[in-house]
Amino acid sequence: MKTTRKNYQPGVQGYALLMTMIFISIALLLLVSVMNWSNSSARQTERNNLFGLGTGAAEAATERMIAQMTFDFFNQNFASGSNYYTTNSVNLLPITTSWPVKFNFSNPSNSSPTYVSVNPINWTTNWGTLFAANYSGMHADIANCTVISTATASNQPYNVSATVKQTFELAAIPIFQYAIFYDLNMEIDPGATMTVTGPVFSNGGIWSGSTVLTFNSLVSAAGNIYNTNSDPFATNYTGSGPSSYLISSNIHQDTLAMPIGQTNDPTAIRALLNLPPAGTAPYSSTGQLYFINQTDLIVSNSPGGTLSAYLQDSNNTPAVQYITPDVTQYITNLLYSYTTNTTKTYTTNGVTHKITTNTVTTITTNTTATVTVTNYYSFATNVSFYDYREGKTVAAVQLNVGALTNWLVSSNGSTFNTQVKNDTGHYIDSVYVYNNAPYTSASLPAVRMANGAVLPSQGLTVVTPDPLYVLGNYNASGTSLNNGTNVANTANAALFGDSITALSTSWNDSWNSSTALSSRNPGATTINAAAFEGIVQTVGANYSGGVENFIRLLENWGSGTTLTYNGSIVVMFPSQYATNKWQATGNYYNAPKRAWAFDLNFQSNSGLPPLTPRVTKIFRQTWSVY
Repeated sequence: MKTTRKNYQPGVQGYALLMTMIFISIALLLLVSVMNWSNSSARQTERNNLFGLGTGAAEAATERMIAQMTFDFFNQNFASGSNYYTTNSVNLLPITTSWPVKFNFSNPSNSSPTYVSVNPINWTTNWGTLFAANYSGMHADIANCTVISTATASNQPYNVSATVKQTFELAAIPIFQYAIFYDLNMEIDPGATMTVTGPVFSNGGIWSGSTVLTFNSLVSAAGNIYNTNSDPFATNYTGSGPSSYLISSNIHQDTLAMPIGQTNDPTAIRALLNLPPAGTAPYSSTGQLYFINQTDLIVSNSPGGTLSAYLQDSNNTPAVQYITPDVTQYITNLLYSYTTNTTKTYTTNGVTHKITTNTVTTITTNTTATVTVTNYYSFATNVSFYDYREGKTVAAVQLNVGALTNWLVSSNGSTFNTQVKNDTGHYIDSVYVYNNAPYTSASLPAVRMANGAVLPSQGLTVVTPDPLYVLGNYNASGTSLNNGTNVANTANAALFGDSITALSTSWNDSWNSSTALSSRNPGATTINAAAFEGIVQTVGANYSGGVENFIRLLENWGSGTTLTYNGSIVVMFPSQYATNKWQATGNYYNAPKRAWAFDLNFQSNSGLPPLTPRVTKIFRQTWSVY
C-alpha cells in the first residue's frame, strides 16, 4: 500500500488566525461605532426633546406676557414696554412648580426674563390701517408689540435653550368707524329701499329680512347672521325675504369690547352715561370712564328747573368752575351797578370744589331802567312738548347750539374757551347735560338739541343719560343740507343718550296729546352726527323696530318727506327711560323717505367726533423659534 504524505505549512494557520482577529476587530469597531452612534443619537434625541420642551416653556412665557399686556390694554391700563420687562416681570412668568423639567428664563437684551417692545411709546397717536381680512379698510390707534423669551433647561444633563419671538398689534378701533355697531342682537327690516354703506358688526346675532336691503360692506357678528324671512329673535315677526350681501359675511367672530375696566355688558356700558358713584375721584382712571368727567362743559338743572353750567378743566383750580347765567334784571331807581366775586363751595359725587360767582350790586337813584347782565351764558333753557310714543309730556333741558357757538367766541365765553385750549390742546367741544326733573307717569325728563344747523368749528359731542331729542336740522348747512351723503360742510359731531328722537323742521311744541297724526306734517330734515344710544329690545312678538327705527319719529312722514342722516349708528344697551315699544301700526308716526348713509369722514382720525369711544382687539402677526 502506498501512502501520500502532505507537507505541513505553518503559515496557513497563522493567516487564518490573523484574519479571524481582523474580522473580530472590525466587528468590535462596528459595535463601538454603533454604540457610539446610538449613544450620540440618544443624546441628540434628548437635546431635541429638551429643545421642544424649551420651546413650549418660552412660548408659555411670551403668552403669559401677551395675556397681561392684552388685559391691561383692554382695561385702559396699558403701559410702555419698559414697564413690562422690569424685574417685576418675573411675576408674569408661567407657573412651573409642577413641571418635571425646570427652566431659567432670559432675554438677549437685559436681565429681565422676558423682552417686551411697544412701538411707538405713545401708541395713542399711531393711527394706522388694519390689514386683517375682517377689518379691511378700517383704521385704529395701533401699538406694535414684540415679546421674546429664552427658556434654558436647568435640571437636565444638557443646558439646551429655546427662544420664542412673537409680534402682534393691539388696536383701539373707533366705534364710529362702523356704519352700524350693536352690542345687542341686531335686526333690520326696512320697508323701502335702503343700502348700508359701511361696515357692520354685532356682539350678538344679526337678522336681515328685507329684499330691498343691501349691504355693500363687510357684515360680521360674534353670533349667527340670519338672512331669512322670519326673525329668529321675535315671535311670529317676518320680513319680505333675504337681503343682498355684496361681500361675504363673517360669523362667530371675537367680540369687540369697550375698554371700561369691568364687565363689558350693556348694563355696565349704560352706567357710563350716568353720574359716577359717590366718592369716585373725577380724574382717576375709574372716574375718567364716565362721560361726565371727560366733557368740557356740564349743564344741569335743579328739580325745580333752575339751570346751572360748569366748566370742567383738570389743569386749573378749581377744576370745576361755576358759570353764571345771563340774567335780565328790571331795576327801579338804577344809578349804576357793579360786580363783586364771591367764593363758594360746590360738591358733586363726594368731591368738593371751590367756585366763584359774580354778584351784581346796585346803587339806586330816582331813575327806572332795565339792564341785562350778559357776562356769561344764555344757551340753556327749559322747554316742554309731547311725546306720542311715550305718551308723556317731555320736560327737557334745551341746549341752543347756535347760542352756545356764539358764546364760545364772545368776550365772555372766549375766556373759558381759551383756557380749555391752553390746557388740553382743543377748544370746548363737548357738553354733558343732566336733567334733574323728576320722572313721573306723565312727565319724561330729557335733553333737546335746538338751533343746531351750524356747530362750533371744532366739533361738538353732547352726552346725557336722558332721552335725547334733535329739533330741526343738525350739523347741516350749505351743500350738506338735504343733499344725501354730502358732508362737506359738517363739523365732527356725536350724540349720546338713552334714546334719540328726530323732531322735524316743522315741529310745533304746541302740539299735544289731542293733535292728530294727520296734522303733524314734517318738513325735510337733515341730521349729520354719530349716535350712541339705547333701543327697546325685541321681546316676544314685540319687534324692536330694527335699525330702520333707531331714530324715533313722532310725525306724519309718510307723505314722502325725506329724513337725511349721515353718521354712525351705535346701539350699546336697552333704553332705561324711553321704554315704550315700537309699534308697526299706531298713531304716533309714519315712516319717512330715508336717505341714510355712513359718514365717510369717520374713516380718518381727524374726522372723528370728540370723545369717540374705542373697542379693542389683538391681531397676531408672527411667531418664530430659534
